[in-house]
Amino acid sequence: MNFKLKDLLFFGIIIFLVVTGINAATYLYSADEVSYDNSNSSLVSTDVQSALDELYTKCNNSTTNLPSNHACIQKNIIKCKRATALHTEICTSSSTSYNCGGAGYALNDTIIYGNTTTIEGVLTVGDAFDCDVNGDGTFDATTERFYYVSDYYDTDRRKFNDKVAVLIYYSNTDDGVASTSSVAYDSSNENWHGPVTAINELPTTTQWSNISLYKSTRQILTRHNATETNGGTLPTNFNYSGYAARLITYQELLYGCYFFKTIMDTDGGLDNCYFLFEKTKYANSSLSTTGSWMESPKDSYSSLVYFSYSNTRGVSSISSNNVNGTGIRPVIEVLKSEILY
Repeated sequence: MNFKLKDLLFFGIIIFLVVTGINAATYLYSADEVSYDNSNSSLVSTDVQSALDELYTKCNNSTTNLPSNHACIQKNIIKCKRATALHTEICTSSSTSYNCGGAGYALNDTIIYGNTTTIEGVLTVGDAFDCDVNGDGTFDATTERFYYVSDYYDTDRRKFNDKVAVLIYYSNTDDGVASTSSVAYDSSNENWHGPVTAINELPTTTQWSNISLYKSTRQILTRHNATETNGGTLPTNFNYSGYAARLITYQELLYGCYFFKTIMDTDGGLDNCYFLFEKTKYANSSLSTTGSWMESPKDSYSSLVYFSYSNTRGVSSISSNNVNGTGIRPVIEVLKSEILY
């Protein structure tokens, strides 16, 4: 028989309780982790999240005739929209090796950040979006600008989730507000605790009340998916609770921004993602910010953590207690069904 949405959700809950031994507090399974037998269903999906997405598509496709006993559900509220005008800065670097000059811009050239020329329904690295993060109903191109980097990398499962998009803010933040200030990753100069100092500069769920993380606790991993560094074992449940954003991972940057295939930590390694350097020394040498921390520590050391470095336009590493130019650039996680693209 055909599943109604409520039947599908009920069936998913039953599976969830059986799998967890009815101890729902042990682990909260996401909808894409719960499968079902669709042999008697009109749906082709085999997991609950995909089935919901399929129902959304059917309900919003005027050419699809649903059985009379099906009720369409309201499509998710749109949280991000394609930008119509892009941010720009003037290249003030006279160097031909570093910053914007090293990327081929001449002195006083205009740098345009992100993409607007797109294929409808397709996400491409650098696509610019305005996201209503504070829930006021306005998509502010000045203060709510984000860039698509990659699909969401689930550090617990060590795999990408193509239902969730990772978008990075146009600026570093200080106490959740756009800023060019710098902050340590971990002021103890130890790289195996996660960004315990840096987290304080992220926007809170009060400031960005319309956005929430897909998972508020995460396994911290190195670039090689290792769970420890030379200093110690990395957190299995680093807690971002209370924050609407997090730090980018090495895996996500590599997925979307690679320039030399697997080597981003070289000069020009992030030229494919120069939008990461908006509001840094990349364009304006008078600014204090040179880049932003990544969530990923360097596994062969006890103090080093990766960050995006505007000077070399690539990924570099530095001591976790460094406060000289490295700041926090918030990353949000948005269901693709909530993005107008």
